[in-house]
Amino acid sequence: MSWLVASSAAGVSPRIIEWITGATVPDDVGAASVVFERPLPTWAWFLVVVGACAIGWWSYRRLSGSQSAASRAMRGALALFRAAAIVLVALLIAGPSLRLERIRIERDRLVVLVDRSQSLAIEDGAAGRSRDAEMRGILANAEETLATIARDKDIDFAGFAGGVFSLGADAGADADAPLADGAAQRPRSMVPEIGEANGDRTDLDGALRQALARAAGRPVSGILLLSDGRSATPVSTETFRTLERDAIPVFAVPLGSGARVGDAAIISVAAPSRAFVRDRVPVEVRVDRGGVEGALTVRLVDAETGAELDAETVEADGGDGSNLGVRDEASEDGAPAESGVADETVVMLDMSATDAGRRSMRVEIAPARPDLVRENNARTVSVELVDRPIRVLYVEGSSRWEYRYLKNLLIREQDIESSVMLLSADRDFAQEGNMPIARLPRTAEEFGRYDLFVIGDVPGGFFSPEQLAIIRGEVSERGAGLLWIGGDRSTPSSWEGTPLADLLPFRPPLSLEARVGASMIRPTVAAERLGVLRLAETPTGWPETLVDRGLSWPKLRFVQSVPRARVKPTAEVIAQAESADALGEDPSAAVLRMRFGAGEIIYVATDEIWRWRYGQGERYPERFWVPLVRLLARESLAADGGGATLTVTPSRVTPGESVLVTLRLGDESAAEAAAQSLPLEIRGADGNPIARLDLVRDGADATASFPADRLGSFQAVATDPSFGSADAPFEVVRADDELRRGDADHEALAVLAARTKGRVLGAEAIEELPQLLPARAREIDESLLESLWDTPLAFGMLLVLLALEWTGRRLLRLV
Repeated sequence: MSWLVASSAAGVSPRIIEWITGATVPDDVGAASVVFERPLPTWAWFLVVVGACAIGWWSYRRLSGSQSAASRAMRGALALFRAAAIVLVALLIAGPSLRLERIRIERDRLVVLVDRSQSLAIEDGAAGRSRDAEMRGILANAEETLATIARDKDIDFAGFAGGVFSLGADAGADADAPLADGAAQRPRSMVPEIGEANGDRTDLDGALRQALARAAGRPVSGILLLSDGRSATPVSTETFRTLERDAIPVFAVPLGSGARVGDAAIISVAAPSRAFVRDRVPVEVRVDRGGVEGALTVRLVDAETGAELDAETVEADGGDGSNLGVRDEASEDGAPAESGVADETVVMLDMSATDAGRRSMRVEIAPARPDLVRENNARTVSVELVDRPIRVLYVEGSSRWEYRYLKNLLIREQDIESSVMLLSADRDFAQEGNMPIARLPRTAEEFGRYDLFVIGDVPGGFFSPEQLAIIRGEVSERGAGLLWIGGDRSTPSSWEGTPLADLLPFRPPLSLEARVGASMIRPTVAAERLGVLRLAETPTGWPETLVDRGLSWPKLRFVQSVPRARVKPTAEVIAQAESADALGEDPSAAVLRMRFGAGEIIYVATDEIWRWRYGQGERYPERFWVPLVRLLARESLAADGGGATLTVTPSRVTPGESVLVTLRLGDESAAEAAAQSLPLEIRGADGNPIARLDLVRDGADATASFPADRLGSFQAVATDPSFGSADAPFEVVRADDELRRGDADHEALAVLAARTKGRVLGAEAIEELPQLLPARAREIDESLLESLWDTPLAFGMLLVLLALEWTGRRLLRLV
């Protein structure tokens, strides 16, 4: 509609207006004015008035009657009454209304965003205070400043981490009215309770967008952001454009240290779930240096006694071979990664114990300088140690030198029970081993007594197809180990086309040529991770004498050449052979490892480890073979877990994901005795159950799904009289670890403030905020409109004019 102000009458009493319009008028209205719904321009109103006067004059110009002066005056009055009635009708047709002015001031608001993520617990503030304590001090000191702002603006406090949430009502709404002397009374507290800083992640971009949405179209004079600047999601271009378009400045108050302090953290710890007593159990620790300078000490301690079991030091260079048991991420063949020194370092620790039972250990890192977060400097790991002999079946084709020494080593080792079958022996020859056999096992039950099968230079046709199928099943299903020792006659060439050909870690053809000339063996970083081939306590774990080209006894005269191109993708090289004479010749794989189903397989491409006895005794051969035997036999312990094994996949998830718990019944008696539904407990780190589920059987397997909804380390435990007890650990970690990179990002806050025409404010500079905030309050017109054309007053005025004209005409005897 178009409105035309015809007149105004300031100071008119609301009661008079109510009498005129018949409507209820609020007391807070201002000036009153008349407006028209169908306004006419001034010249049109002039024509209306002239036309009305002309009609009135023409109506009474020639009327008969007395021509006295009184009569003429009366006719003139009647003409005016008619003209006035016509003008009044025109006014009513134009739609007159009474406009009562009413203006409301909408206050602008200051949005205060308070970071409530876990990174605020980091103690890198002044005097060693945490960022959270620093922020609380800043807010407490800013009470007066906020009270000044609250006199003219509303203040909206909001916390944020992964999202935005309210911290209290608008502060400005709580401000009291001015006192009699004109001074505004300050609220009791301008800052609401901000709660604990426990957010799992920080999304600064989402916080800014949600803060603008919370304003819901109300004017925003600025955003006061108290944060360390860390954010999983950087501020997007779209958010910057919105802030710039609406001219909303961001005033950032950075928390924490602006200089990078760094935060070392343990990313993961991996160790076998079960091992034999006196095993050298490897514990792989993945450490993130997090920019920490100086050395890091990684310790493995007994969780119950606190005794140190092993320790390694990671130097500032991240491990270049000078640190024992330390390596950076490397390529598959063991060469250093081309990208240089990574921030993530793998540290290999190990432990050994003589007592059976579950052993709980704690891995700790201790930086040379204090780092940001201490909570991620420790992890727990547990290993169940089993006290029983390792049972080995060794089958050899001929009495070669390697056989003689390895056989004696197996017999001599107190934790190993061996059965040795020499094929070239006479019929009257008594087969050796402390578990002697007269023939090879024929049934699955007989093969199932062994944890490890060692196959030397044996023709593949010596075994029946049934025996080979049983060995394959024992490795893939039960987790038995398989150790191949290459030879110049039958292994591996005669095994092509047999059921065990797939259990060799390289592709056909299986005829391997011998390397030309003498060779020397050197382990790769994969050996460190597995805890094998550590023959000496040197920085590399390998004796320098074994790679000394000036000595003759370490040189191996026979090593099969396994080209790298033929190594299977799932296999890894744990030792390589290099020429003892020609420098620069390409090395070949000498010891390979491959996983097949539930079992482990190792292929040794030489039978001359016995040469290392020269002048050294049994030390080097024993340290070479025994850890390999223990590593391969370890997987078979899964089948000895009281008749059942429990697995959790995946073993590491994030909140909201689910894990699949699978129980496999290991023997027929347990499968027959077990019920169709088996109880399962999920226990927390303190050992207390947090959930109880039912495992639903399907043959020998029983499964259940568990939704992971909280962080921490957990243990799945299944218990039933049919099999005893079985357990498996799993871990629930943050999808985006808030403390993984804890350094404050003040630069990001500075960019945000600069692009939005705001400022970075120190703790004392917040006092300047009232002068920096623009005035964005706006007037909102809430004027009232009351129509006049349909009021009794308008009808009465028209009726009076018509009545006056009619009365005059009666007096003049015109009607």
